[in-house]
This record gives sequence, C-alpha cells and structure tokens, in this order.
Amino acid sequence: MASLINALNQNSFSQNSLSHNSPSQNLMTSSSSDQNLILIVDDTPANLTVISEALSDAGFEIAIAISGERALEQIQREPPDLILLDIMMPGIGGFETCKRLKSDPKVSMIPVIFMTALADVESKIQGLELGAVDYITKPFQEREVLARIKTHLELRKTQIKLQKSEQRLESILHSLKEVVWSARLKPFELLYLNPVVKQIYGHEPEQLIRDPLCWLEMVHPDDQLQLQKRLNAPDPSGPLDLEYRILRLDGEVRWVHCQAHVYFHTTEQRFRVDGIVHDISDRKQAEHQLRYTAEHDSLTNLANRAYFVTQLNQLLGRPHDRKSDQFALLFIDLDRFKAINDSLGHNVGDQLLKRVSQVLLDSIRPTDLVARLGGDEFTLLLRNVSEIEEVIIVSNRIQKKLQNSIQIGKKSFNMTASIGIVIDCSQYDSAESALRDADIAMYQAKSLGKACHQLFSQEMYEQAIQKLRLESEIKHALQEGEFFLHYQPIKRLDTGEICGFEALARWEHPVRGFVSPAEFIPIAEETGLIVPLGEYVLREACRQMKNWQQMYPAAAGLTMSVNLSSRQLRSDNFLDILHRIVSESHLKSSNLKLEITESLLMENSAATLQLFQQLQDQGFRLSLDDFGTGYSSLSYLHRFPINTLKIDRSFVQKIEPGLSSFEIIRTITALAKTLQMDVVAEGVETAQQAEYLKELHCDMVQGYFFSKPLNTAAATQYLQDELQPQSLLSSST
Repeated sequence: MASLINALNQNSFSQNSLSHNSPSQNLMTSSSSDQNLILIVDDTPANLTVISEALSDAGFEIAIAISGERALEQIQREPPDLILLDIMMPGIGGFETCKRLKSDPKVSMIPVIFMTALADVESKIQGLELGAVDYITKPFQEREVLARIKTHLELRKTQIKLQKSEQRLESILHSLKEVVWSARLKPFELLYLNPVVKQIYGHEPEQLIRDPLCWLEMVHPDDQLQLQKRLNAPDPSGPLDLEYRILRLDGEVRWVHCQAHVYFHTTEQRFRVDGIVHDISDRKQAEHQLRYTAEHDSLTNLANRAYFVTQLNQLLGRPHDRKSDQFALLFIDLDRFKAINDSLGHNVGDQLLKRVSQVLLDSIRPTDLVARLGGDEFTLLLRNVSEIEEVIIVSNRIQKKLQNSIQIGKKSFNMTASIGIVIDCSQYDSAESALRDADIAMYQAKSLGKACHQLFSQEMYEQAIQKLRLESEIKHALQEGEFFLHYQPIKRLDTGEICGFEALARWEHPVRGFVSPAEFIPIAEETGLIVPLGEYVLREACRQMKNWQQMYPAAAGLTMSVNLSSRQLRSDNFLDILHRIVSESHLKSSNLKLEITESLLMENSAATLQLFQQLQDQGFRLSLDDFGTGYSSLSYLHRFPINTLKIDRSFVQKIEPGLSSFEIIRTITALAKTLQMDVVAEGVETAQQAEYLKELHCDMVQGYFFSKPLNTAAATQYLQDELQPQSLLSSST
C-alpha cells in the first residue's frame, strides 16, 4: 500500500494526468474476498494516502478514484460497500457525483460519507439532502473515521438484511391466494393490500388505497350492516371473523371470509386492523349444493319431506294473531299413478311426476311451498290464508290443470288426485301431526271415489285411530290363529247338484266377538295384511277340500273358490306360494277356482294377462267376481282366460222382468255363453229369484236360499247330504 502511495506522490496529480490512468490504477484489492470494499474519491494525494493506509491497516479492501467521473465508472464495474466522497473536486464535484449516484436505482442504496474541510452548516445540509449518510471533517481523525465507517457498514448490512427480508415477505405476499390488508380506523384508511386483491375484488391495490371507501362499498348491501357495526363499535379491539359477500363492478357476487385483529396503535393514537381475506365462493357454492341436495327431491327439484317439515315447524312456532296469518296444508296423492307406472314403466312414471310437479308450481303463489314426499305424494303449504274458500280454489285449480291432457312422448294422460286439506294449522304443535291429519283427509277423499278433496275433521281422526287399532288387532289375530273359514255351497241351477264351495274368511275376536268381513277386509287390503290373510285362506281351503275328497270319493270333481286380492297377485312370490300350498295339500289345480275382481284386469293388463295365462296353463280355473260392478269392457274381457263370470248380488236382488237388472243378467249370460264361460249368480235369497235365473239360463247359484256360509262341521254334513241324489226342488224345501 505504501509503495502505491509513493508512486502516486511522484506524479503531478493534475486532473488531466489522473483522468488518463487505467482502471487498474484506480483499484486497490486485498487478498481477502470477504472484506468490505471501501471506495475513496478524492483528488488530493495526501488525503488518499492518509485514509487508505488507515483503512487498509483496519482490514478493509480499498478502491480509489481521483475524480467524480472515475468514481461513477468504478461503481458501475464493482459496486463498493461504502463510499468516502470529497466535496470539492474539479469537474464533477462531490455533490453532483452523489446526486447522479442516488438517481441510479441499482446503486442508490450504497451509503455515502462526505469528506470536507467546509464548516458551514448549509453545505452539510445540502449533502444530507442529496442522500449522504454522514460527514468526515478534515483534517481526519483516524479513530473517528473508522468508527463512522464501521457504524454505517453495520447499518448497511442491517439494511440489506431488512431489504432481503422485505423482498422475501413481498414475494410471499404476492404468491398468496388470500388478500392481506392493513388499515386505520376512524376514519377508515387502507395502508396495504397485496396484488391478489385484483383477482378477488377486480381493483388494483393502488386504486383501493386511494379510494378506501370503495373497499367498504363493495360489501353486499345485505351484509354491510354486520361489518359496519363491528368496525364502528366504540372499542372495536379484538379478533374479527366474518363471512360476507362482495359485489364486483362486473356484477359477480363472491363470498369472502375475513379474519383480522383490531388493536389500538399508541403512536398513531388510532385503531389499526391487520387481516386476511379468503375467497370462499367455491366452498359456499359446494355448501349451497349440498344443502340444496339435502332439501330437495332429486327427480322433481321440489322441496323434499325434510325441508317441508322444517318450514312447517317454523311457521307453527310463530304467533298467528290475525286471521290472515293462517296457513293451510294440502296432501295430494295421484289417482291411478301406480297402474301407469307398472304398465308403462318407471321412465314414463318419472316424466309424469315431473310434469305434475310443474302443474302444482303453476297452481300456487310464489310465497307458497310445494314438496314431494315420495312416490306420487305431494304436499302444499299455502301461507296467509284467511278463508277456506281460498284453499278450495287452489284445490279445484289443481284438479282442472291435472285433467288437461299431459303429453309424455306419444301418450296422453288425464290425471286426477285425491286431496286432503287441513286449515288453520296453527292449532298443531308439530309438522308431523298436521301431515298426519292431512293424510287422513286424503285417504277419505280416495275412499269417496277419488278426484276430489276432503277437509280434515275430528271424526276422520277418530276413524283413523280406529283403523290403526283394527290393523293391530288383525296382526295379532293372524299370529294367534283367530281367523277361520266358512264355506258357502255353490249349486248347479238345472240339476240342483252341489258343484263346489266358496271359502270365506271369518274372525272371532276374543273380546268383541264376531267381526264382520266388511269391517276387517278393507283394512287388510289397505295395510297389505290381506297377503298373509289370503295365504291362510288359500292354504286352509285347499286342505279342507282335500279332506272332503278323501272322505267322499264323489266330491272329487268339486271346486273350491278362493278370493284373491290384487296385492296377492302382485306379490313377486305369489306363484311360488300357490304351488307350495297346492303341493302340500295334494289337491289338483283343477279343483281350485281363483276369484278376482274386474278392477284387477285394468291395473296392468299385459302383466296380468301373462299371469292368468300361466295359471290356466297349470290347470287352475279363474272366476271374475262381482261382474258388472266394475269398469271392464268387452275388449278386455275376451282377452283374458276367464272360466266363470259371477253376477253381483246387487243385480240379483232386483231381478224382475221389465227391470234393467233383468236385462243386464240376460246380457251377461248371453255374453258368457258366447265366450264359453260359466255363469254364477250370487246372493240368491228367494225361490222367485232362482226361477228367474233359471229362465235366463244361469248355470250356477249361491245364496241364503240354498245355504248360508257354514262352519267346517256344518259344511261337512251339508256335503254328505248333498252328495245323495236329490232334485233341486227337494233340496230347497
């Protein structure tokens, strides 16, 4: 170092001679690569010598420039850690050099310490305003120079660390998907927003910082109150955790979750808030979809039972002081839907349910609610109903719209519905109890012929309770064997010979005594208990007929007639049960006559025809019961393998020449002959009726004139007596 200084001292150190030195002459290096590099800029060799030796001895790496121009060049080639800059230099002086240095962002942060012999305060202030960090006064004090340099190098090192930390933090904030924000409160003033705010809010951070009210005004009008209430509280300190919507300028609504902490900044004497805003729109959409799925029927998109019950319970929990606050409940069940669904398939049935759903929606006000409970059952909640007439109007409107032709593919449907109505629902304490009573009223409408509505009454409730009690007692009776059979003889009208029996279920209740079939058979049909009851009747009737055949060989040709319900025939295992019973009893299938009703022919003609054909192929005989009271037509009748037509007792009771019943029976018997079917007349109670039926060529008869239904012992004795040859007249006296 000393030799270099000596060499410099031997030169003239004029501005021209120094300006032509090579760059290597202006750079002094040390062997240590981790030393701080100090650039000394001075045109006085003596000053350079003194400072260079002092800094070199202190372990610093030294670079020298003897003019402002050379200094700026040197800084571009190798930026130093600190610059000692003389103020008074020829050419570009110290102030100008500093000014140019600080205007270059790449090197503007290098600390500059001015070296000067000037003592005036104005010069020092000018230097500090240009960006210098300190002054060293000539003549130099070595310890002072080293102390100031070390201090500013440490500050520079700290500044670099802080800058890198800020850069890392800024990089992290830029990479986040959440909005990081900071603000002052009272009045509201945004201090910081990271760039992701544009993706969520649609505004640049600078724009929102300039106009902080825009940040608050973007909160959805329905959610502004909760946010303003929290921020405008007298002491808003503490955690802030809110979910709300924002409304962007493009009209898009987004859900955000704001987590922040409000505290009082003692220096600023104002409340500060720092927080994070998450975009939770996707989560809210998923929650909405899950909630919608949980509350709506997947086929029709109507409300489901759970949602309907929730809404009804909410209404029931509110006070209803005025008459106009009342609401009504309609329970709707489509008539004949099951027959359509079974015959045409579930796809057609589903399409029909969708169309019916739209009909219901079109029949009510926006404030009302429609729900699908399941299957073909729907409910309506009519709000703000003051008069029952309003509800009746809605019910009639639904019936009218349903009866308009509904087109599904190439098929047209004219539907009807049975509707149960509960008015003034406020008397109920739960939705389930209101639905129960509406359901009761609906079944009452169905029992009255369908396609109508019925208002719930207390009498209906009591009848429903009675039905439930009877259902329970029927189950118990089946388990305890309280049912038994009576047998009514069927005789040939021309010869008076017995040709078979009809098995009839009877019930002896342990407390109530004899229960009429007219009371328990409809309940068994409605509840499905007719299936196990019918199986019992079938098994017992076959067993008894086989016993009689074993007792009396002449009874080998007799038939046992057993009534079958549509529920039995629709059972998946009906044929298996029938075959097992016949096999266990060892009775021939030709000895068993299965009686069905006319309505069964219409429910699912294709499937029913296939089943009946199977039964006939297996030797069973089929009888159409109560013929003339249903709605079957000749086009249906001739397609089915029916062996016998049974004329309903209602026609027999009124048989008399000149009356319509007489002609109806004549037509039925003629029709049966044409179709090669037998005819049985039920309910024959007088000799005159028997004579008229004989005149009309009826084949067989049964009724009280010949014999009432008999228990097993009486029927056995009757059969024994009848198998002895007798004439029809002698048997009736």
